[in-house]
Amino acid sequence: MNFSIASLFFIFLQVSFPPTSSQKSCYTIIETETGNKLSLVALVDKLTEAEVIFFGEEHNDSIAHVLQYQLYQSLLAKNSSLTLSMEMFERDVQLVMDEYLAGFITEKKLRQEGKIWNNYSAYAPLVNLAKENKQQVIAANVPGRFANMVSRKGLASLDQLQRKARHFFAKIKIPEAGDPYLLKFNEAMGAHGHSMGPSVFHAQLLRDATMAESILKAWRKDKKTKILHLTGRFHSDERLGTVAELKKMKPKLSVKTISCFANDRDIKNKMALADFIILTKQPNPS
Repeated sequence: MNFSIASLFFIFLQVSFPPTSSQKSCYTIIETETGNKLSLVALVDKLTEAEVIFFGEEHNDSIAHVLQYQLYQSLLAKNSSLTLSMEMFERDVQLVMDEYLAGFITEKKLRQEGKIWNNYSAYAPLVNLAKENKQQVIAANVPGRFANMVSRKGLASLDQLQRKARHFFAKIKIPEAGDPYLLKFNEAMGAHGHSMGPSVFHAQLLRDATMAESILKAWRKDKKTKILHLTGRFHSDERLGTVAELKKMKPKLSVKTISCFANDRDIKNKMALADFIILTKQPNPS
């Protein structure tokens, strides 16, 4: 099976039947402030007061996708308004997403015109659950063509776009040289990042700021809603990236973060990554 089909099959098993002990053993949830291990039910309780929840994932982690579905499902049971915000969709397909959620177009058309990711089958159950429950889904990310333009031509190139294009991305402020996110980004990119110059980091900031602004717009539209934002964990770990941009825009917003990744023996040195860490382990084939 290819990845997307395998993920969808595993999600089907998880949501169609009560979790078994072997399924539960595929992940461990840790509250980093206390070091305590939590059940999914306990995690949902801990998130009661949060206005925005970041779920930082590794994009190819099928267990993470199962947990995202279960978390969203559990939060829906407790919240009449629960907005799903997604890095996986870009702002310029919001109309397509809205048409799908309203039942005007088919899922086939969403897949054709929504610029979906290759592993969209892993996220489709969440989008469809939102559709079934008449909840909003936010296409939060900057259009890829604009991020690519910035990485190639620099941040000033955005000023050359037509005015009507500018609502697809947020304004960014260039950080100082010692900014922790810049240092983290440069370390992750290595020598390759330095050779490409600062524009690559500015494209990253454009993604972060645009997603943060998308989240904030959704919250301002309905301040009673809770927002679950799905993203690659580099965008949210250590409360940097999109989290930091959101807090700049609205400092008093109540934000909780989750970082989900494969089981790690060096977990003690990673407790600062998020409010909650989820360690995943692929199930043994039967």
